[in-house]
Amino acid sequence: MQYVINADIINLIDYTKCVLIKKTFVCEVFNLSAINHKKDSILKSGFFLKLFVVPPLCFFALSFLNMFLPVESGEEPTTWLDFIVGNLAILIIWFCFSFVISLIINELKKRKTKTKIIKKYITKSEDENLEKNKKIVEIKNIKLVKSLMITLFIITICSLWGGLWTMALVNNINPQNGFNFTRNAWVFWCWLPVSISSIILGFVYKSKGLKCTKNIVAGFIMSFFLLLYGAFCFFPTFSQKYSEINNYKEYIDANLPSNGDLEIQTWGKYFDNDKTDYSIINVYYNKEDVSQLEYSIKNSNNWILSTNIKSELKILLPSRFTVKSDIYYSIYNKTTGEYNTIPSESGLYEIYAMYYDKLSKELSIHNFKYVFVK
Repeated sequence: MQYVINADIINLIDYTKCVLIKKTFVCEVFNLSAINHKKDSILKSGFFLKLFVVPPLCFFALSFLNMFLPVESGEEPTTWLDFIVGNLAILIIWFCFSFVISLIINELKKRKTKTKIIKKYITKSEDENLEKNKKIVEIKNIKLVKSLMITLFIITICSLWGGLWTMALVNNINPQNGFNFTRNAWVFWCWLPVSISSIILGFVYKSKGLKCTKNIVAGFIMSFFLLLYGAFCFFPTFSQKYSEINNYKEYIDANLPSNGDLEIQTWGKYFDNDKTDYSIINVYYNKEDVSQLEYSIKNSNNWILSTNIKSELKILLPSRFTVKSDIYYSIYNKTTGEYNTIPSESGLYEIYAMYYDKLSKELSIHNFKYVFVK
């Protein structure tokens, strides 16, 4: 027996279905908005709290332990003020960083949830959910995998701190001074396998139904920063051959070691507007025997302890010079050929202002032109 169904009845049934689907969809979206409104407070989310608290705690613990380690010669011990100010600055930066990452992941979750709701009523989502559940069931040792991904996420987030710590360790083995500190920046790349693994495994297990979005996002962000910081090793420096010190030997009036690290910086002006054609020659003797240098400076009539410098001579000193009990000054006027004296007449003079720091084993020569007005 054949039944003939009126076209109007079919249209009515289809219309009723559409109305029901739309109503259900609107309810779902409304519920989603309510849920998201509750979760919009990122600062109270568990993810943000873990991200913000765990890495700084590890870093603060290492910083605290570092305060009690023996200090090498030439280095000043870390004070409590340095510890508090330094860690507070890092905490503020890390807060902003954690907030941005949490915000990105939160937005991704929102979009993903909305997409699921749309697919639920447009496509056969039930079949997709069944396949997803099958994929999750197929993963062996799922608890172990979840723990691994969480651990990998934490290590990925901490990789930037790890790069900084590794760079400090390498600097102790292979010291770099002044602007040459960027030479050891390549160590940041040693942590790239961690962030790259987080990205790869994140995509692998996400395709199997696990929630690994945070691993992927953190992996990309940290890889970017690790690549960026590591690239600083290619930046040009002011480093020069140590033999360049011979050009200034006659003005130094001291017995110099046979080797050292030397850099030359050339500036038009350097903090002081009254000093022009400014250049700085910094020499570092971290690994050299400086006993003869220090003995000759101490017994020279042309070198004076910074604490004993005459007030009238301070106009010839750069403002960046500091006064300490272990720092010696020497001011050579190349125009007049005199040491540590004020010119007798007004005019343009070429000055070599020098200091030697016993703690850091650093010799610094500041050459500039100065207009003296009597």
